[in-house]
This record gives sequence, structure tokens and C-alpha cells, in this order.
Amino acid sequence: MKQFDKHADAYDAIRRKIQYPEELYQFLLAKTPGRAAALDMGCGNGVSTIRLAPHFAYVEGIDHGANLIDKAAANYPALRFATVPAESYASERRFDLITSATSFYWMDRSKVLEIIKRQLVGGGLFCAYKYDVPQAYGDLRLLIEEELVNKWGKFRDPRLLQYDDTLERIAQIGGFKEAKRKIFSNIIELTPFELALFLLSTSYVTAYMDQKPEENYADYLLDKMQTVGGSDPVKVNFDIYAYIAEKA
Repeated sequence: MKQFDKHADAYDAIRRKIQYPEELYQFLLAKTPGRAAALDMGCGNGVSTIRLAPHFAYVEGIDHGANLIDKAAANYPALRFATVPAESYASERRFDLITSATSFYWMDRSKVLEIIKRQLVGGGLFCAYKYDVPQAYGDLRLLIEEELVNKWGKFRDPRLLQYDDTLERIAQIGGFKEAKRKIFSNIIELTPFELALFLLSTSYVTAYMDQKPEENYADYLLDKMQTVGGSDPVKVNFDIYAYIAEKA
């Protein structure tokens, strides 16, 4: 997604705070056939890739955004990263686990699933996982919903609004078994300022700002979120929706 690469600095600053739940990784590790190699497709700044590093002998992250890969390499210099679109990835290596964190819906999923099937070992596991618009509570939630409806909504890519048919696509591709959807609870504490930074790093808010409809919109949102929510951390719902399939 070009928006993320264009705003790589803002994306990197806040996305490292948005951690995925350990329960997700333990679930995947319990089902992978081995610990030789893992691949993270659409890895962004590497925040999802590093979670695989303690568990596999070889870990690789790929993304089509060169600026994001530069950030990933700077954040985690011990890991391997490459600027490669998932749609054209090829390697002689085969992987026990292939993941895609909050990025699979940006890809040509049917094409990438064929590549994933080729790159997995027999019995290897694929997992695409994501969160939706974060859910705050109380007046902050009302503010976010108001901004979403009145300003950001029309800039949300249709892929973020449509039914996610990943399981159906996996079935159509064939060669996988036990495809399932699973939800993992993920409550993160952020200050209203940090939550505003996160929103300012999303595809739809950056697209809104790129149209320059308002002067200093970022400053407005940062100030408004703090006025409404104060300065103390608040709980924000980033529940994870995971689509998991085992290669036959």
C-alpha cells in the first residue's frame, strides 16, 4: 500500500506500539510442523516479523514498500528483509510458517495464495491476520466515529469494507486443509495522543490529509483527542481476526 510507504516515518513511530497478542503466536507455533523457517509477507516496519524470530532458525520479511523495508532493517538489523511484492516472491527455501499481518487484503490474494502453497513445506501453516478500525470507549469512541463518518469514510479502500472471503479463496485454490477463522482478544493501552497518532498513520486518514481539505488537520486531531480523552492511557480494542490454513 503506497500510503504506508509514503508516510513511513509516522507509520513506524506508532505501529511499533501496536503489538499483536502472544496468544496468536503460541497458537500458530503449536500447529507448525517445524521451526526451520518462517516468512512474513507484507511485513511493513518489521513489528510482526520480529515476533517470529525467537522461534525459527531462519526468518525473512518482505514488503513492496522500500521505505518501510528500510525502517524494518533499521529496527531489526539481525533479521533478513527484502523489497519484494508478495505477488512476485520466489525462493528455493520452503517455510514451516508464512504470515501476513494486517496486509493480506492489499494483495492479489488468489495469486499470493498460489505462491504461499508453493513455498510452504508439506503440513506448513499460513496465517493472514488483521485488526479493524480500533474501538475506543466513551467520548473518544464517539469522536472517532464522527470523524470516520464525516471525513475519513469515503477514503477507506473498498477492500476494508467488503466481506473478507479469504477462507473461500483458500478453498478455491485447493491444496490446503482445515482452513478456519479465529478471533484473538487484543486490548492495548494507549494515551489519546498515541491513539491519534495511530489513526493519522492509517491508509484512510493519510488519504484524507493528502487531499488537503483542512489546514493542520493532524494538529487538530491530536488536540481534539487529548481534549476529549485527557492524557492518561485508555484501553483500545485491537482484536485480531486470523485466517489460518494448513497445506495438505
